[in-house]
Amino acid sequence: MKKPITLLLAALCGINVFGNDDPIVPDRPGFSTGTQTVKPNVVNIEVGYQYAFNNYDTKPSSHTLPLMVLRTGISEKSELDILWDGINLDKEEGASTVHSKADLSIGGKYKLLENEQYNLTLLGVVSLPTGTAPSTSDSVNPLVGLLWDYSLSDTNTLFGTVQTSSTKIDHNREYDQQFSIGTSFAHTETIGSFIEFYTIIPSESGLHTTKTIDGGMTYLLTNDIQLDVNVGLGLNRYSSHFIGFGFATRF
Repeated sequence: MKKPITLLLAALCGINVFGNDDPIVPDRPGFSTGTQTVKPNVVNIEVGYQYAFNNYDTKPSSHTLPLMVLRTGISEKSELDILWDGINLDKEEGASTVHSKADLSIGGKYKLLENEQYNLTLLGVVSLPTGTAPSTSDSVNPLVGLLWDYSLSDTNTLFGTVQTSSTKIDHNREYDQQFSIGTSFAHTETIGSFIEFYTIIPSESGLHTTKTIDGGMTYLLTNDIQLDVNVGLGLNRYSSHFIGFGFATRF
């Protein structure tokens, strides 16, 4: 039996580390989605706030909340997800703040492989044009991906994602590929941390590739509540820096 580790490790790596007294397993924080799924008849509510900024060109910045993810188990291997970033407050240099609502997304996860050392899970999400400009894409946009993790020790695990998504830009259908890799650490039974690198590569040469490194810490307040904080550093001029925090609870 692996010794208990922080919720972040469990969320990112999908490993049952608390035996019959499992803690909540959130997908936040971070870009990568965890391989674990919510048990049937259980509901996870995950919310947060993020401030993002970029010093390039018009120096855009944004506030986003509540970054809500609602997850519930369908079976022992699958879950249903409802995602809504919420309200965006966007600001550019020399312009007024613009308020808008993000699109609503519906999706889920299905465990393909699960064992003590590594896990593989399928992810599928569809974004619906329910928001307002400039946050809405005004189109139905799919995303599919594979989520994986590999346990290096009782307190250290590698994780990552391979994803592709599609959206409409100026009435043209565009595609991108998304890759991430990271590692998580257990410092105590309640405190953990992670660091990851991710990139989004558009298929259209006129669009820009983004590269970001981010990391954070989590604190297990109770078996049903996790608190978190995370920061990100954009590695090229098209990638924003950000800081955020949030919590997750279950019923």
